Amino acid sequence: MTQFPALLDLFAATAKKSTNPAPLIILVVVALAGYFLFLKPQQRKAKAARANQGSGYMVGDEVQTIGGVVGTILEIHGDRYTLLTGSTGSDGNLDGAQPTRIVFVRQAIARKLEPVVAVDPDADIHDGDHDHGHESVEIEDHDGEAEEA
Repeated sequence: MTQFPALLDLFAATAKKSTNPAPLIILVVVALAGYFLFLKPQQRKAKAARANQGSGYMVGDEVQTIGGVVGTILEIHGDRYTLLTGSTGSDGNLDGAQPTRIVFVRQAIARKLEPVVAVDPDADIHDGDHDHGHESVEIEDHDGEAEEA
């Protein structure tokens, strides 16, 4: 029974004691500063990115989706893009398997692909000199004679 009066004294002491509001105020100020310095700018950037996403895509553009599907935009209806997939030949017509039409939402389009340009591998060789600007170096042989490398 001696424990019961001790507990009553403890509860009475804590009830009379007033708390200092300074730590709570500091915590609220730090939380507000963190929100306005870190979270709010990130939300603005994300909102601007969502608004700009998909802008600039036009019918005929070759695009890649977030799933890796590559196709040409055939139709645009609001936020829905109809893509035609398949490989195109040199004449611009689809070659190979049956072309497939797939409808994607704007958020699924990752990026616009630039057209592939064919490059002639021998186009930058202008003269018969095939050393490509390297200097010739003389290396001494084991018997002391110099030989050109």
